[in-house]
Amino acid sequence: MSAQELVASLCREADQHLALGEPPLATAFYLAAFSCHAPSAVRSVRAALAAARGAPVLATLEAWCRGDSQIPAIHWDGMAVVSLTGTLASAFLATLCPDHPAAVLHSLAGLLAHGHHQEVVRRCGALLDAHTQQSLELRLTRALAWVLSGAQVDAGLADYIQAFTSSADRTVAFVRTHQQPYLPVLVGSLQDHISRSQQAGHSSCQQETDPHRLLAALDPEGTWSDALSPEALLRGGRYEDCRAACSRALESDPTGSRPQGERLAALLVTRAASAFFLDSGVQDLLGDLHQAFRVSPSGARRHFEAVLSTEDRERVRVQAQEAADVGFAHFQEAVRSRPELREDSGRELLAPVTRALRVLLRVAPPRERPALGARLAECLLLAGNAAGARALCERLLRPSNPGDHAKDRAPLLVLRGFCALHGGDALRAREDFQAVVAQGPPHPSGCVRALCGRGLLRVLAGSAFLGALDYVTACRLRPDEALLVAKAYVPWNQRGLLLTVLREEGRKMLQRKPDPRPTRARGRRSQASDTDSAAAQEGDAQGVYQLATLLMELDAEDEAPRLLVADALYRLGRLDEAHKALLVAPPRRPQAAPVLVRLALLQLRRGFFYDANQLVKKVVQSGDTACLQPTLDVFRNEDWQLLRCHCHTRALAILRARQGGAEGEAHTREAISYLSLAIFAAGSQASESLLTRARCYGLLGQKKTAMFDFNSVLRAEPGNVQALCGRALLHLALDQQEEAVDDIFSALKLDSHAAVPEIRSLKPEAQALITQGLSSRCRALLSPLPDTRAPLSDGDFQGLLAAGEALIQIDARQLSWHILLADVLLAMGMHEHGQRGSYEEAGARLQKILHPTPPSEAAQARRGLLRLKTGDVPAAARDLQCLAETDARDLSFLLRLLETSEQQSLAQTAAQEASALLNSGQPCQALGYCSLAVLASGGRTHHLRLRVTCLTELQEFGRALGDLDRVLQEGTEDCDVRMRAEDLCCRGRLLLSLGDEARAARSFAQALKLSPTPAQSILWERPGRGPTTCVFLCHGQRCLEEQRYTEAWTAAESGLLVDPEHSGLKRLKARIRREATSGCRLH
Repeated sequence: MSAQELVASLCREADQHLALGEPPLATAFYLAAFSCHAPSAVRSVRAALAAARGAPVLATLEAWCRGDSQIPAIHWDGMAVVSLTGTLASAFLATLCPDHPAAVLHSLAGLLAHGHHQEVVRRCGALLDAHTQQSLELRLTRALAWVLSGAQVDAGLADYIQAFTSSADRTVAFVRTHQQPYLPVLVGSLQDHISRSQQAGHSSCQQETDPHRLLAALDPEGTWSDALSPEALLRGGRYEDCRAACSRALESDPTGSRPQGERLAALLVTRAASAFFLDSGVQDLLGDLHQAFRVSPSGARRHFEAVLSTEDRERVRVQAQEAADVGFAHFQEAVRSRPELREDSGRELLAPVTRALRVLLRVAPPRERPALGARLAECLLLAGNAAGARALCERLLRPSNPGDHAKDRAPLLVLRGFCALHGGDALRAREDFQAVVAQGPPHPSGCVRALCGRGLLRVLAGSAFLGALDYVTACRLRPDEALLVAKAYVPWNQRGLLLTVLREEGRKMLQRKPDPRPTRARGRRSQASDTDSAAAQEGDAQGVYQLATLLMELDAEDEAPRLLVADALYRLGRLDEAHKALLVAPPRRPQAAPVLVRLALLQLRRGFFYDANQLVKKVVQSGDTACLQPTLDVFRNEDWQLLRCHCHTRALAILRARQGGAEGEAHTREAISYLSLAIFAAGSQASESLLTRARCYGLLGQKKTAMFDFNSVLRAEPGNVQALCGRALLHLALDQQEEAVDDIFSALKLDSHAAVPEIRSLKPEAQALITQGLSSRCRALLSPLPDTRAPLSDGDFQGLLAAGEALIQIDARQLSWHILLADVLLAMGMHEHGQRGSYEEAGARLQKILHPTPPSEAAQARRGLLRLKTGDVPAAARDLQCLAETDARDLSFLLRLLETSEQQSLAQTAAQEASALLNSGQPCQALGYCSLAVLASGGRTHHLRLRVTCLTELQEFGRALGDLDRVLQEGTEDCDVRMRAEDLCCRGRLLLSLGDEARAARSFAQALKLSPTPAQSILWERPGRGPTTCVFLCHGQRCLEEQRYTEAWTAAESGLLVDPEHSGLKRLKARIRREATSGCRLH
C-alpha cells in the first residue's frame, strides 16, 4: 500500500469516528495521517472544518498541546500506532491554525526542554512585539528562559513579579500547568533574590512584599522552600541538587556580592560534603574544604563536624591523605622523568598536594600534624616558595614539649637547610646539614638529603672530592632519594655545576692508583695492607658505580656517566654487565670511539675475538683516538696489551698485502689507523708501533709527521737504532744532511749490524750522501786529535771505528774508506799510548789495499807511518814524502799522529835526503823530502831555506818566495845578521825572477842597510854588480818621476854601495838633489 492510500484510509477512519461523536479517536487518526503525509491530512481536516464538523478536532489538539488530556492509543491493520506525541499535535495544530496560542506555547516549551533558552527569548520577544493576545503567557515563558539561562535571572524574576502583580491567579495557574517541572528552580531563584535584597538593604515595602507573595503563592506550604535549601537537600540525600544549590548560592549576583564569612564557609563545606557522598572526585572535596577553612577556620570546623559523622570525617581524612601521597608520588615521578636537568617542570602538580595537606592539618589528629607540617614545608620548598617553607620550618622546630626527639627534627632541619641554601644563607644551611649528618642513621631519608646538601656546599666551596664523597655515600644509602634531591632540592642554576663536578670526581676516583709500597718489607703486614688496598679499590668502584647511575638519571643524554658506569662495572669484575651497559647507546647518535674501544677491550677479555675485531675496525674508521686517555687509566694493562697486539698484528697484515697506487695508499692509511690505536693502547711501550707508523707516514710523504713519531721513540729510547736510522732518512729527504749524518753516526755507534742494512737499502744517490757525510764526520773528529784540550773519548773512537767498518761494508771498493779505517786505528793506537794492537790491525788493513795493485800515495804514507813506529826512519821518509806535495793536509794529519821525537827524527832524515838529492842534481826528487822536512819540523827556518833552494832550482819562484817570506817573518834563530842579509838578497833575486824589480830593489836595499859588506859580496856574486846597479838605477828613476824623492835617494845610495863609480847613479843622485826644492835634507 502506498503512502497516499494509507493516508486516505486513515482519514476515512477518522471521518467515521468523528461522525460517531468520538473526537479524540477521530483526532488521533487524523494525527496519524498527518505523520504519514501532512498535506493529505490537512486537506481532510480543513474539509471537515468547512462542513462545521472540525471544531472538536481543533479543541482536542489544543488540549493535547496544553497537556490537559492524553492522546489515546489507536490500532491500524492490527498494529498499534505509537508515533503520536504532543509535539506532533502541536505541529498539526500550527499547520491548521498558524497563530493558535496552544501551538505556539507548546513549541516554546519544547525549546525550553532542549535548553534553547536564547531562542525562546527571541521568539517570545517577536510575538510580544506583534501584540498577540497571550502576552502574559509569553512574558512568563520568556522569564523562565531568562532564569534557566542564568544570564538574566533578575530580569526574569522581575517579569514573574510584574505578571503576578497584574494577574496573580492567571500567573500562578500558568506556572502550575505549563512550568511545573521548573518550579523548584523558580522557587530557589526567588529565595536567592529575596536573600540578596535583604543583604542589599532595600527599603521599599513593595519590593519586599511582592517576591514573598509570589513565593507564597507558588509554594503555599513551604515544601519547595525548605526542601531546596542546601542543608535540607544534603540531609535528604539529594546530593546532586545540594551541590547545584550550593553552587548557585556561591555565585555572585550582578552587583558582585556573594555570601561572606561563616555562611560562605558553611556553603563550601556543604558542597564538599555533597561531593564526598557523590564520590565525584577528591579534588573538588579538598578544594572546597581548603577554601572554607581559609575563610572561617572555626566556622568551617563546626559545620564540617555537623554535616559529617565521625566515620565520614575519618573517610575524608583518609581520602585527603591518599590524595596528598598520590599527588606527591606523581610529582616525584615527574621530577625523575624531567628531560632537562635545569628545568623545574611539574611544580603545578604540587598545588593539589598542598591543598590536601592544609586540609589534613585541620582535620587530622594532633599527633599527626608535625609530619604533615613537614610535608607541607617540603611541598612549599619544591614549589619555589622557599621563604614560606623556611618560616613553617622555624615554627615547627620550636619545641612544643620536652619530649621532642632530635630524630624527629631531622627532616625539618634538612628542609630548613635547603631553604637557607635557596635563600643564599650558606652558613645556616651547613649547620643544619651537619647537625643531621652527625645524628647518624635513625632517619635515613633525612640523612641522605643532608649528605646531598652538604656535598653541594662542599662543591661550591671548592672541596670537590669531599662533596663527591658525600654523594657517593648518599647513593649507597638511598639512590632514589639522592636523585630526587639533585633534581628538585638543588637550585636549578647549581645543578649543572654539580653534575660536572660529580662526573669528574667519579672519574678521578676510578683512576686512582694504589699507593706504591716498598718491596723490601713483604710480610704478613704487607700482604694484609695489599688486601685492604684491593678492598678499598673495590669499594671505590662500587661507590663510583652508584654515583654514575645517579648521573645517568640526572642527564640521560650525556654519554660520560654511561661510560663511568661501564668502567666501574669493569673494575668490579662484572664484565657482562659492563658490556650490556655500553650497548645501551643513546638514540641520538651512533656509538662513539670511547664506547667502541671499551667494547673491544671487553670482547678481547671475554675471548670473543671476531666481535672485538669488528669493533676495533669501527674505532679505526672513526679516526678518533685522542679522547681515549681516560680509558687507559681504568682498564688493566694486560687488557690493553691484548688490544695492542691485535691492532699491531692487523696493521702488519695490511701492510704486507699492500699494493701500489691509490689502493696502496688507502691500505697504508688504514694501517696507520690501526697503529695509532695500538700506540694508544701500548702507552710507554709503543716503540715498535711508532716505528711502523713513522715508516707509513714516510710512504705517504708526510715527513714531519713521521719525524714526530721517530722523535717520540727516541725520547723514550734514545738508543733505538731503527728510530735513529729512520729519522736520518727523513733528515736526508728534508735536505738536512748534517742532522742525517748525526743520526746515522749515533746508530752505527750503538749497533752497526742493524744500521748498515738501513743504509744499504737506500738509493745510490742517498747512499752516497750518507757515506760522504760519514766520512766527513770521521775526518772532522780525527782532525783535532793532537789538541789535548778536547781529547776524544773511548765512545768517540768506538763510533769512528764502527763508521769506518760500516763504510767498508757498504762499499769495499772505495779506497778512501779503507784509508779512513786505517787512520782510525792509527789514532786509536796513539790514544792508547802506542799499544801494538791498533797498529798491527791498521797494518793488516793496509795490506789489503797495498797488494796486488800499485799502492796509492795515501796508502804508502800510512805504511810509512807504521814503519816509523817500528824505527825504520829512512823507509818511513821515503813513503811519506810522496804525499808531501800531493796532499799536504793529509800528511799533516798523519804527522800529528807522531810523537815529537818521531817528528824531529823524520824531519832530520828527510832534510838529509833532500840535501843529498839536491847535491846530486835531482831537485824534483828532493822537493818531496824538503816539504816533508818542513811539515815534520813545524816550519823550521833551515828546512824552509832548503826548500827555497829546491824550488829555485825548479824555477818555482812564487812558492820559494812564500817560504822565504815565512823565514823573514819568523827571523833567524841565532839572530845572525849576515844570514838575514843573505835571505833578503835571495828574496830580491826571486823577485827579479818574477819580474818585480821595484820590490827586488827594496829587498837589496834592506840587505845593504842591514849588513853592507856581506850584502855587497852576495850581490856581486849573484845577480852581479852590473845587473844589481841597473836594478837600483831603474827603480830610482821611477821613484824620481813619481816624486818619491826619499825612496829614489835610497835607491841611488844603495846602488852606489854596490858600484861607487857608477856614473848613472851619480847623475841620478845629483838630479834628485836638484829637484828636491822642499829644503829638507835628503841624507
